[in-house]
Amino acid sequence: MRTEKLGATLLVTDIPTLTSDTSRAFKEYVNGSLGPEHKVVDVDLSTVRSVDSNGLGALISVHKTLCTRGGRVRLLHPPPLIDEMFQILQLDKIFDIIHR
Repeated sequence: MRTEKLGATLLVTDIPTLTSDTSRAFKEYVNGSLGPEHKVVDVDLSTVRSVDSNGLGALISVHKTLCTRGGRVRLLHPPPLIDEMFQILQLDKIFDIIHR
């Protein structure tokens, strides 16, 4: 995983999976990278191969953190199957999902 600070936006990239094995590290990494100036977290999902319930929980946790500071989480470029899962679970009502 990598982060890039772009003004009020924190971009998170190079995420291979968001599963029970990686969700805690993802959440801690993002929360540890957040500065007081960050109001938006962009999570680039283009390299993510799988997401499970723990991964979804980590994304929702980051979302809640951003909500407390008046911010939001945007999910960028999810692969088709992961995008379909977000649609089925109606997570597009919680997250801004940006397609290519």
